[in-house]
Amino acid sequence: MRFIHILVFIIIVLLSAPATAQFYKYVDEDGNIRFTDDINQVPAEQRATVKSYEEAVSDTEVEEEAAQSEAPQNAQQDTAAEGTAGAEAPLDLDLGDLEAAYRQLQALRQEIDDEYNKLSAEKDALAKEKAEAKTREQILEYNAKVERFNERARAHQQKSKTYEAQVDAYNAAVSQQSSEPKKAESE
Repeated sequence: MRFIHILVFIIIVLLSAPATAQFYKYVDEDGNIRFTDDINQVPAEQRATVKSYEEAVSDTEVEEEAAQSEAPQNAQQDTAAEGTAGAEAPLDLDLGDLEAAYRQLQALRQEIDDEYNKLSAEKDALAKEKAEAKTREQILEYNAKVERFNERARAHQQKSKTYEAQVDAYNAAVSQQSSEPKKAESE
C-alpha cells in the first residue's frame, strides 16, 4: 500500500513539473529570422549551425499565453477574411455590353494596382521594422505583422488571378463578337 502512495506521489510530481520546449532559430532565404520547434523545417544547409533554445513553461504560463493570444488571432482571422472577401468575389461582367465590361475591368485593374502599391509600401516599412526588432516581444510582433501582410498579399494574388480570368473571358467575347459579322458576310 505504501508503494502505491509513493508511486502516485511520483506521478503527480512529474506531471506538475514545468514543460520544456526546444525551438530553433534560423534565417530563411529572404533574410527573415524564423523560429520553429521542428528541426526538419530548418534548411538542411543551416542545421549544423542552427541555434537551439529551451524554454521552461509552467502550466499557468501556458494558459495565460493561450488566453492572451486568442484575441489577436481572432482579429487576424477577421482581417484575413476581410482581405480575401474581395478577392474571391468575382466581378459580374456583362459581356453583352462590352463597353461597360471594359470600364469594369479598368476599375478593377486600378484597384489591384492601388493595393499593390500599398503592399509595396508596407513591405518597405516591414523591412525597416525588421532591422529595429531586437527583443523577443518585438520579433514576435514583427512576425505577426509579416503573417498578416502575407495574408493580404495572398488575397491580392488571388484577386489578380480572378482579374486575369475575367480579362480572358472579355477577350474571348470580343473575339467572338468581331468574328460574327465576318460569318454573316460570308453567308
